Amino acid sequence: MSVAIIGTVAFDTIETPVGKRDRLLGGSATFSGIAASLYDDVSLISIVGDDFEDENFKIFHDRGIDISGISRVPGKTFHWKGYYTGDMNQAHTVQTDLNVLMEFDPIVPDHVKESDIVFLANIHPVLQKKALDQFTKPKCVILDTMNFWIESERDSLLALLPQIDVLIVNDQEIRLLTGESNIIKGLSMVIDLGVNRVIVKKGEHGSIMYNGETMFMCPAFPLISITDPTGAGDSFAGGAAGFIGKHDGITEEIFKKAMIQGTIVSSHTVQGFSLDKLKGLTAEHLELKYKELKGMTDFPVFSI
Repeated sequence: MSVAIIGTVAFDTIETPVGKRDRLLGGSATFSGIAASLYDDVSLISIVGDDFEDENFKIFHDRGIDISGISRVPGKTFHWKGYYTGDMNQAHTVQTDLNVLMEFDPIVPDHVKESDIVFLANIHPVLQKKALDQFTKPKCVILDTMNFWIESERDSLLALLPQIDVLIVNDQEIRLLTGESNIIKGLSMVIDLGVNRVIVKKGEHGSIMYNGETMFMCPAFPLISITDPTGAGDSFAGGAAGFIGKHDGITEEIFKKAMIQGTIVSSHTVQGFSLDKLKGLTAEHLELKYKELKGMTDFPVFSI
């Protein structure tokens, strides 16, 4: 199958307790696209400015990612500046320059409209819907959002949710979306909004998936040190989307394995700045880490 991703390609200026980096390649489509390309064919739909040079596209070419849906227009590329402190669980925004993102009008190339998996990365819900409506009949639609859209564009987001197969949010976002402080109670409330399943990212505490009937909990991959959390959530979603796209049938087992793969991929993202640790991953390494995580979480069946 194939994966289409609609989101941002950006430059990030980041400071963490480990160090500071200026104008790194970032954006939701970038991280999720590189992650998904570890498993399946990927097409990106986004926009960049004329300051986004040919060499910036190299990593996409190296991964065999279709970038025909990325428009390069006069102006500056979307830029985010922020920092992390302490346990680095929270990003602090210093500056957001939307630049050419203000002009983003997602146009899906004809040869991408037949994509089986569509990941609507974190952008305005109206743009997410406009992009989704251009696809023929995707087998699985995954949507990511954030607190800003939940608060400022709630009606647009709620209208879109019945078209979504998988909603990905973090623990703060599900509370904001449902008004329920208990995440477990909130899971059913999200299903009532029209989505088929919801995945809640809990950072170092792993993730939870609920399909309206059964729940699956995936632990985080234990790490000794973290360099930069930027793009971890996008890598998680992209890795999961790519794994789902790799398989002809989409079963409950595939969704569970996709969560585990997303967890493994995102655990590498946070160990370096930008794409430093993500771009060098191989299928062999992912398989090794999968077995390692399974060994940490597998326990024998026994009677009390």
